[in-house]
Amino acid sequence: MARTIESPYLTAEEAAAYLRMSVKALDRQIREGRLPVAGRVGRGAKSRRRFDKRELDAWVRGEDSALDLVRKRRAG
Repeated sequence: MARTIESPYLTAEEAAAYLRMSVKALDRQIREGRLPVAGRVGRGAKSRRRFDKRELDAWVRGEDSALDLVRKRRAG
């Protein structure tokens, strides 16, 4: 039986749906430097952005990043 591995990385469409906003609103948040982007897959005009679900969760909570949240929890 094949096991599936759920990736924490989302496409722009998946991230917009996850955050319950339009892709246009997602793009605006990125342009304004408000939304974290995990990286890009591919090259040139065909490259696609990917979003880390954990970073999006931290962004919604108003945290700096998921890593900062873990560090704060460990510190006390």
